[in-house]
Amino acid sequence: MPCAPGNRPEPISIEISGSAVSIILTQGAINIWFGRKFDKSLIAKILILISKVDSTTEHEKEVICSFEEISEFENNGYILSSYARKKDKYRAVFVVPFSNSRALEMFIDSVSSDTESEDVKITLYWRGGRVMMNIIKEELGRFDCFSIQNVVYKEELKGDAKAREEP
Repeated sequence: MPCAPGNRPEPISIEISGSAVSIILTQGAINIWFGRKFDKSLIAKILILISKVDSTTEHEKEVICSFEEISEFENNGYILSSYARKKDKYRAVFVVPFSNSRALEMFIDSVSSDTESEDVKITLYWRGGRVMMNIIKEELGRFDCFSIQNVVYKEELKGDAKAREEP
């Protein structure tokens, strides 16, 4: 079904990827994969961009730590949602609000540190719709780390493979 440029159907997902990073935007979540040793400054730019487009974005982070460390996370803006004793440590689950700059900075440092030893997959929860998805797609397109863009529209769910858009 051909559409006029202004009458495009609503996207279901937008994927932007490169050799060491992949981002899939949907209307309820943003899934990101950072490859090992991905450029630390780009990790920060990507996560800060997302926070600027939608400051209500959040990430749920599980941490194994001492009881005292739980308050350190809270003092840096993480919101404790649950914790349980696990042997001599605690399994704490925090919400990382992207609206809190200290929490976002600590989260960026954590992701950057994790990419030193392994690939990192994170899921962010947001309220972004079609407009915000397109804003992020356009802004991310300005970074030099993406080579592939793929947009899946509602028609594709009905089997219309022509609804894909690639650069």
